[in-house]
Amino acid sequence: MTNLKKFFDNIEEYIIMVLLPVMVVVVFVATMARYLQLFSLPWSEELARYIMVWLAYIGASLGIKRGAHLGIDALVNALPPKLRVALIFVRTGIILLFTGLVVFYSYQIISHQQRIGQTSPALFIPIWWAYLAVPVGSLMMGIRSIQVFAGDFRNSFARKGGAE
Repeated sequence: MTNLKKFFDNIEEYIIMVLLPVMVVVVFVATMARYLQLFSLPWSEELARYIMVWLAYIGASLGIKRGAHLGIDALVNALPPKLRVALIFVRTGIILLFTGLVVFYSYQIISHQQRIGQTSPALFIPIWWAYLAVPVGSLMMGIRSIQVFAGDFRNSFARKGGAE
């Protein structure tokens, strides 16, 4: 059970550890082959682009998990504890609303792409595989936001020694 928990606690890192080297190798091989005029990989640019999209959305989730996104800590820390907790609620609510809307609307787009059977131009894969990065990444961002909220909420009360 602990291995499964560790896996899900670090899933963003694992996905990035796989996708980033694949993208680097594909771009490097395609660039060298083109430069040396050996052969052409017409699908390499498309694959690299799709991997980059996946990396961006998974990386955004990792950023939320690590607290790496922009914030105004000086302002938040200057607030009284009750107002700080309220601000944590508002922040998390906005993030969850945004990610929920993104998941909802991207699901509609993906469903449409599945119905019409659209494929990518060079890889000939269902295009919805590439678009799936949007709802998956947004869902992961929502989950990480809830986790960060729970930690911030606990920490705000731990600093104070309990509620007022």
